[in-house]
Amino acid sequence: MAKGLTRCNVCGKTVEQVFEGQMVISIHDRVGYGSKHDGSMLDLDICSDCFDKLIDSFTEKCAINPMKENF
Repeated sequence: MAKGLTRCNVCGKTVEQVFEGQMVISIHDRVGYGSKHDGSMLDLDICSDCFDKLIDSFTEKCAINPMKENF
């Protein structure tokens, strides 16, 4: 990957290919203790289209919905 080029980890689209006005959701952090991924670095970028699909699937499994609607 070229330096400075952001790609969606799910579909592979670059930021330039993402529809104008959409955002890229990014999580860049080290995984803490208590996980099987202790100490691993998480470098995750997700385009809006993939985020919508992922969060819809994820929230079905949550006891407490993580999405707060602002409408």
